Amino acid sequence: MNKYKIIALLLVLAMSLCLFSACGDSATPGEKNDKLISETPDDLDIVDDELKKGAEEVTAITGATDPNGKVTDATGIVDKAGHRIYSTGLKDNYGKTIYTTGKKDSKGNILYTKNETDTFGDMIYYTGKYKDGKLELEQTNESPDYSSNETPTTKASAAKITTSTTVGVKKPSKESVDEAKCEYTKFFGGSGLDAFRDIIGCKDGGFVAAGISASKDGDYKGVSGEWETQHTSLVKYSSDGKVEWKYITGGNSQVNFNDVIELKDGTIVAAGQTAATSGDVVKTASTNSAFIVRLKADGTFMWKYVFPSDASSTGEYISSLAATPDGGFVAGGKAISESGFFTGTQKGGTKAFIFKFDKNGNIKWRKVLQGSKSNIISALAVNSDGDIYATCVTMSTDGDFSGIRFNKIRTENTVLLKLNKKGNLDWAEYLQGSGKSEFNTLAVTDDGGCVVGGTFTIYKRADGIYTMNYGKRDGYVLRYNSKGQVCWSRLIGGADDDSVLGIACIKGGFAVVGQSKSSTEDFQGYKVGGGSDGYILYLNDEGKTTATVRLNGVQDDSAMDVAVLSDGSIAIAGWTKSDDQAFNGSNAKKQYMGYVSRYTATMK
Repeated sequence: MNKYKIIALLLVLAMSLCLFSACGDSATPGEKNDKLISETPDDLDIVDDELKKGAEEVTAITGATDPNGKVTDATGIVDKAGHRIYSTGLKDNYGKTIYTTGKKDSKGNILYTKNETDTFGDMIYYTGKYKDGKLELEQTNESPDYSSNETPTTKASAAKITTSTTVGVKKPSKESVDEAKCEYTKFFGGSGLDAFRDIIGCKDGGFVAAGISASKDGDYKGVSGEWETQHTSLVKYSSDGKVEWKYITGGNSQVNFNDVIELKDGTIVAAGQTAATSGDVVKTASTNSAFIVRLKADGTFMWKYVFPSDASSTGEYISSLAATPDGGFVAGGKAISESGFFTGTQKGGTKAFIFKFDKNGNIKWRKVLQGSKSNIISALAVNSDGDIYATCVTMSTDGDFSGIRFNKIRTENTVLLKLNKKGNLDWAEYLQGSGKSEFNTLAVTDDGGCVVGGTFTIYKRADGIYTMNYGKRDGYVLRYNSKGQVCWSRLIGGADDDSVLGIACIKGGFAVVGQSKSSTEDFQGYKVGGGSDGYILYLNDEGKTTATVRLNGVQDDSAMDVAVLSDGSIAIAGWTKSDDQAFNGSNAKKQYMGYVSRYTATMK
């Protein structure tokens, strides 16, 4: 569940205001080779229980090295017989990766190998046998000739390996976070439901948090007008946690800021959607209209922009923003509209869009992704060259998403896109398994690549890009280089429900935040305070955890977003219902309070 859905659910419950396998049968070559070991009991297959225990290390293909010295990886895909597929790290003459099924003999050797399909769509099969400690591959169909030898030398835990395209980090940082220290936690709200869900660091060392509120007292004292029962806010904090200014806006119905950014000139841009028919931001569509607001660095209003539409249109929604090197920004979201900016687009389905704006709100170009089902740009990030990374959560398999092969359970999956600064597509990667995959947070890395975080739900067993799951819902983080190759990826979670909601690139690695109900695996030794807790995981440059912080009290808590500040520290934004432990002094009581926390770190 992404951060927007979490907040929306809280609003509904508390106030009643308004509201995403390799193909082929079990590995059976057309002709059995005399050298092929065939007496393989099925009970020696790699099964989920072995993977979950983490006690048995796979020494056959997984953990071996190819002729280039690259460690071979497990894909997490399973064939129709349920055999786990591994990659040898080699490719055929068509550039297709060669896979193994995971079916083993009594010595743990992989018996059959295959890759997906060649350029003619034919399945390529190989027989495999270990001879003198090497795996011999022999082609059994009319596809291109290929054979190779593999020597399994290095043990590797299958639970820690995730994709067949892992290339590693060329020059990983030697530094990483050793310990983290909370400098302060500040609360914001009143007697109603209040929450922060996005945060951005500012050039002056402070930060801006964006949130929603139903309060008109406490920190919202003085709010008046027809929108006093529900509003959305931007709050600017100094580096030491003092409120410098606050900007509050609303209408007679739901108005939300979904993201906030700082532009190159230090001004602030926030965007979201409005359902109001009166007040500061009035909708033009029948249900919701996307809107953008720009403020000076001191919080003074500059301009606002509401997407044009007509009353017959359902409307639009901006979910993410990212500043661009030229001083402007990009905005992404979804539209259920055939009017305004979306005149001439196909009818039916929800269109995902990315718009490029200059700092004055003028549109420079538009990118619309269409399919017959639901599609939304859920996160954006821009590197120093102006290249744009975007995650698109989709249920479509047609139109612009015709390359996606869904499982039988039709639900959300994610596509990671890279576009150049003119909006032209460079590459796309599908992030999917048998269940729902929602990746809603992105950050760019120093090498021009990106790191993406999100949550996946498994309906049967770990598959697709996932080789392992701890619980039904787990968090997941992948690092990509600028060419679209996975440097590394990893699971985040425990035996219960867990999610990744925010990620930031910091010195020596990454800071990941989210929500957890677990006290095992990544959260071993931590007691769940309420129904859920917030957390911070510090990862090094290669994705390994170096420090963990649990943000909890006796009630529900969550860390929704993280930003790196100019001095290298991080700021967290979220919500809490607790008034003890990490949230002592919140006065949350029976309602929810927004909070921000600043953390510094000791390096090693």
